[in-house]
Amino acid sequence: MQIDQTINPILLLLERGENPYRPCLETRVAFQWEPEGDTLGHFNGAKKNRITLDWLAQSIETSRDSARAVLDAGCAFGNMLLMLNARLGKCRDIRLAGIDLDPDSIRYAQTFAEHVPGYANCQFQVADLSHSLPFADHTFDAVNLGDVLEHMENPPAAIRELMRVTKPGGVILISTPLKNGLFKRVAALGNRITHGRLYRDYYRGKSTELDGEGNPVMVTRVGHPHISEMTFRELKTLLQGEGLDLERMEMMPVMSGSKWFERIPFTLAGLMFVEALHSLLGRPSWAHSVMILARKRK
Repeated sequence: MQIDQTINPILLLLERGENPYRPCLETRVAFQWEPEGDTLGHFNGAKKNRITLDWLAQSIETSRDSARAVLDAGCAFGNMLLMLNARLGKCRDIRLAGIDLDPDSIRYAQTFAEHVPGYANCQFQVADLSHSLPFADHTFDAVNLGDVLEHMENPPAAIRELMRVTKPGGVILISTPLKNGLFKRVAALGNRITHGRLYRDYYRGKSTELDGEGNPVMVTRVGHPHISEMTFRELKTLLQGEGLDLERMEMMPVMSGSKWFERIPFTLAGLMFVEALHSLLGRPSWAHSVMILARKRK
């Protein structure tokens, strides 16, 4: 007999089903990333989570405003805000708001917040960043825009809308893939030389299908695929042109990861050496993506 999960919200939160990102009572958001043998993917995901939580927590902890608040734009199942709430000691006085286009994701996030003790200060709702957000001007001390900007048809308009709801002196944390990186170009060349075999093997390790032209098919439940990737210079020009001061930048790993590398130990060892070198040099042309902490001028 199938139980109607809409009747008892607790049943909705008991297990993750087939989605490893869904927060639930079993994991308490612990399984934000499941590597399943993907060493490079785990390295990339863990670094991104750590930096995001560190930067957001520091922004809130140093805020002198009595009404402190954080917005996660494109929050999915709410994992980052739920983890941030735990990181901040589940302080009731800090408002944590998440928005996303997908109503199913928001339903899970809001159910978690309403029925797990200590998360009542987390609020989630469906909203579209490409339109006016349902928040007053100057509401948030910190805004997280994680892997969203590249999906926007009009990135400058999205940044301006986030700046509207950010307090003067507040921060916007942006993480996004970079276009035309060195290793992306090398991979494209290698794929042509191998007549498409390189991409087939690599994306098979990411459980991603390829289209008839050999390009990865990005399946999105809502919104657009990657339609607005930028180079590092283009991204900096955009943010500075909108009046943001770039305070901190972190070049993310060279490779986003694939389980395919686990089958080729020498290749994996070589890539880990490249990642270690990249951590020291921090070259934008090597990075698969970048994280930027930008501050709105007072």
